[in-house]
Amino acid sequence: MRGKFAVAGLGVSQQGVKLGISDLELRRQAVELAIEDAGIERTAIDGYIHAWDTREDLRYLGLSPSFASALFAGGASASMSLLAAAGAIATGQADAVACVFGLAPTSGYVPGREGAKTIGAFGYGYASKAGLIGAASAHALHARWYMDEYGATSADLGAVAVALREHACRRPEALGYGKPFTLADHQTSKMIVDPLRSLDCCRDSDGAVAVIITGAERARELHPRPVYLLGAGYGHNIRNWHNGTVYAHHDDIAPAAAKAFAQAGLTIDDVDVASFYDPFTISVLMQLEAYGFCKPGQAGAFVRDGGIGLGGSIPTNTGGGQLSGFYAAGFTALVEAIRQLRSEAEAGQVKDAEVALVSGHGLNAGVQNTWGHVTLLLGNQS
Repeated sequence: MRGKFAVAGLGVSQQGVKLGISDLELRRQAVELAIEDAGIERTAIDGYIHAWDTREDLRYLGLSPSFASALFAGGASASMSLLAAAGAIATGQADAVACVFGLAPTSGYVPGREGAKTIGAFGYGYASKAGLIGAASAHALHARWYMDEYGATSADLGAVAVALREHACRRPEALGYGKPFTLADHQTSKMIVDPLRSLDCCRDSDGAVAVIITGAERARELHPRPVYLLGAGYGHNIRNWHNGTVYAHHDDIAPAAAKAFAQAGLTIDDVDVASFYDPFTISVLMQLEAYGFCKPGQAGAFVRDGGIGLGGSIPTNTGGGQLSGFYAAGFTALVEAIRQLRSEAEAGQVKDAEVALVSGHGLNAGVQNTWGHVTLLLGNQS
């Protein structure tokens, strides 16, 4: 895969809460911005992937691609849509594929759903019949295992929340911009499901993202700073459900990472910036350890010591992530990685960022906490 495909265009609509704009209109805006960013003709978009589980209104978007499809893998949809786009290009089905996500749940626009409040609430396996409702409940089980295993505390979770809010406070487009908080604020925030407090949890927001994927050579012709797909891998936590260690693994990251790094010909030491899927603070702690950025049980101390700050050993979720930036499922992490590699992160820019690790997480296998996981390695050099 390395160096064969690239991001030629990125479009990010307005992100916010209760914008009063439909999901479809937000996607149209993101597509327009991506087309402009790529400097490509509208008619050149000959592939379209809607990273959700419903059909798309291509007439409204003004597109007439050779193929269009829906792809849904929860929070792994962003990375998976890029892989699908690369496959379409490799097999001659298209030359320029738009991968698009956009929802407006806080404004009541949720395609294929009776109402925004039902999203995900009962999608966590048969345990929902016994009262395990929603993503926070499912991830709280990972957090409780981690705390029991390593003696970690709520303050370790809070360190992540504070660090990502510090990132967001540098970024005017982030929902947390200008709204700093302290560890004490975290510790007194409302308990949602033990041990996760309100400030341990991401929140829905309205917005859309469009990414245009082309072959690498064409991307170089279209954009002065293309971002290349270097490697990708997929792992699924259903394997660990069968062996009884599902809660000890936030996802089955090892096989996903191994495939991605092997394809890219890189090691963890080559990664300059990490963009994790971060629905909850525990997600960041467990991924830091699973990828090998710090030792098991040491992520809390690593974060407190500045390890994920702009000057740390692995700047992480530098736009604030989903916890403090904006919620666009796996596209939140993807957008920040692209911006870093293009040197477009402004006050949040990581110096000399050349390789970014992006993770995606989602769509359980019918049993709670059996998430799929995608590791994506991106670079600004092919």
